[in-house]
Amino acid sequence: MKRSYYLSLALLAASAGMVSAQELTDAYRYTKTDIVGSARYMGMAGAFGALGGDITTLSHNPAGIGVYRSSEVVATMSLGGVDAKSSMSSRASATGPQLSHSKFNINANNLGYVGTFNTGKRSGLINFNVGFAFNRQGGEKRKYVATQDYMKSSLSDYIALRSNDWGGAASSLIIDNNSSISPYFNTTAPWLTIMGYNTGVISYDKNNKTYTSLYPGYAVGGDLEVREKQRIDEYTFNFGGNVSNMIYWGLGIGVMDMNYETNTTYDEFYWEGNDPSAQNGTMNYRMYNFLKTSGTGVNVKAGLIFRPVNELRIGFAVHTPTWYSMTDRYVAAMDGFNQPDGTPWKGVDTPESDFEYRMRTPWQFQFSAAYIIGKYGLISFEYDMMDYSTIHLSDRDSYNIDFKGQNADISNYLKTMNTFKVGAEIRLSQVTSLRLGYANQLTAYGESLLNNERQVYAAGTMPNYVIDRGSQYYTGGLGYRSGNVFCDLAFVWKTNRQDAYFFPTIQNTDIQSEKTRLHTESYNFVLSLGYKF
Repeated sequence: MKRSYYLSLALLAASAGMVSAQELTDAYRYTKTDIVGSARYMGMAGAFGALGGDITTLSHNPAGIGVYRSSEVVATMSLGGVDAKSSMSSRASATGPQLSHSKFNINANNLGYVGTFNTGKRSGLINFNVGFAFNRQGGEKRKYVATQDYMKSSLSDYIALRSNDWGGAASSLIIDNNSSISPYFNTTAPWLTIMGYNTGVISYDKNNKTYTSLYPGYAVGGDLEVREKQRIDEYTFNFGGNVSNMIYWGLGIGVMDMNYETNTTYDEFYWEGNDPSAQNGTMNYRMYNFLKTSGTGVNVKAGLIFRPVNELRIGFAVHTPTWYSMTDRYVAAMDGFNQPDGTPWKGVDTPESDFEYRMRTPWQFQFSAAYIIGKYGLISFEYDMMDYSTIHLSDRDSYNIDFKGQNADISNYLKTMNTFKVGAEIRLSQVTSLRLGYANQLTAYGESLLNNERQVYAAGTMPNYVIDRGSQYYTGGLGYRSGNVFCDLAFVWKTNRQDAYFFPTIQNTDIQSEKTRLHTESYNFVLSLGYKF
């Protein structure tokens, strides 16, 4: 079949509920940004909203452009690593051995130009500035592995339950490579049901007309390996000015470019006699999932910095939502092994499917203050807030995809994300400065999700997901300025806690998914070079 035909059918399948497009956890991931920018900005943990005069602030408080007294070009690079650790969990032991994987990353944080135009006045509009910048807003590459034994439920149990909810006959699920009729597009069956039935992961009882899982009553364990990478970039054009050295203002238009990609492999093991310690377990099946999401969007930002006295600066910024145009592309496969009668199970693949839709992120508000301690340094504070319950998914190009369920989940189970930042800069000499910072980014997940009390879905046929529990940043840096040249260095250590699940818990059923504690640490060395003229 032609790809366009598959694409049209896949979109119809989405509206019928066979497979799902973006879900709550995916919308959360694509909206969440990081503390990324110039070395000076990162050295102070991003607490820069009331200070300005840094290229990164064009993406945060546009009023920062009004602080510039001269033109400037600057570029920033970073290198570092990501270490993801997971603790084995089971009914027998809440915490077991740790699994750790590290990955090295090199990134371009920003590149920008600010042009300053002096009016020659001593009051009123003293200067008018324009700027363009590429600013990375977030993203990293990582790999993590999660292992569980003595699981309360298996993925096979989950697939069987979903299949029974569907309720169709197994005769419509058979994949025949010699036929033009595909169960993926000619039935309303969940795609996990189609894969599970054709590989023997679930079976069908014709007498009772029910689906059953693989080896009910056996001990079961699972291994999950996830490789993922994400980037969120912004290209921003700003203009602003300085009014009487008391009020600095700025406006900006941002174009966002987002990309996320993940590859997952899930293995499930069974032990006859309910005894994993006997080491006689066999791997009965493996599932692969690939998901790639890309999106472009636009937003508008406005900001003010007020300097009532020389020592104090107060900042405020508001960001409109980013209106994204999104595309999900995914494919899955399942292979079975070691069938009881010795007959090998066949592997099956899903068609590659694309889903196009729109996403609107929340409004964002930033409040900041900074106190200048004469010639000795400064201290700065910032508070950012975004109400994640207002994220909205919608149809694109009249494909009639219904997002009512996803939007209801977002509204009910997400809340406001709060981020607190504090930074300090100490003048060591006329040309060198020392910087320190700390930031705490709280989770926007509600208590019901943190406590695993609500069913969670993920995009496509990917049953696994993570629940974020917040991040902390510890930063430091050095700055050097001599004449028209400046050089800044920073070190950033970030810790993030998440709960990883192999598949959803279904409330009021026997399908219970257990969390694996996931702890990710990243460190980055950041270098900025700039020239003023």
